[in-house]
Amino acid sequence: MRKKVGACCALLGLFALLIVVSWWLSTTAISRWQASHLRWNYAYHTLFPILPLLGLALLRSRAATYGLSLKGWRLDARVGVYLAIPLIAFPLLAEALFGDLAVKPSVARFGLGNALVFQIIFVAFFEELLFRGFFQGEFNRVFGRPFTFGSTRFGFGLFVTALLFGIAHLLNPFNPLRGGYSLDWVMFGSSAAFALIAGLIRERTGGLIAVSLFHFGYGMFPKLFVVGRVSGSGMLLSWLVALALIAWLLFKMEELPATQTA
Repeated sequence: MRKKVGACCALLGLFALLIVVSWWLSTTAISRWQASHLRWNYAYHTLFPILPLLGLALLRSRAATYGLSLKGWRLDARVGVYLAIPLIAFPLLAEALFGDLAVKPSVARFGLGNALVFQIIFVAFFEELLFRGFFQGEFNRVFGRPFTFGSTRFGFGLFVTALLFGIAHLLNPFNPLRGGYSLDWVMFGSSAAFALIAGLIRERTGGLIAVSLFHFGYGMFPKLFVVGRVSGSGMLLSWLVALALIAWLLFKMEELPATQTA
């Protein structure tokens, strides 16, 4: 029990350290430069692979523990595409049909290619590597995966990681080094709910390909495009289809390889 408590405290300490570093980075010249030249927070997201790399080097973790496995990657990629397509296509189609589709001015100013690189690599993959890879993988080592949902095994690590993911987004506007003390509770709720679904996908597939594509599909429309009057209907339809596919994945799809996160 003492070892479990110590491991949990160490992981929570690393998470807190990342938050503090994000506060400090926002006060630096690097942050001001990227805000004026790139718009997106590349500097902070570049830190996300460091913890998994340290885990591989210092803890001698297996790469598969963090979802870094190519076993069954073709099927994993196909599942990810199936999940991402409705989340991207239906809102875009709804907006286009009613003439409201437009790239956000801030995105267009810095280039759509720049935005796609950031969203695909630095957000979708790096965030999944850190949270569903490192944190969920390490908490799974602490708590195990004693529960089953459909044909998917999981443990308390799923819930702890979802909570941390929600807290990270709750604190987006909070930065005492810059005099910001507000909290984004809407982002906390939506991010934690997303993280529960993403965590289950991660456990079911055993890798990060499907969940990274799912993450990109989840964020692409609201991050890159102007939200018009019919976007809500398109996004609701996209989520209904995506959730149906996720239910099929978690309960019915038996051909996936066994997960490797125990």
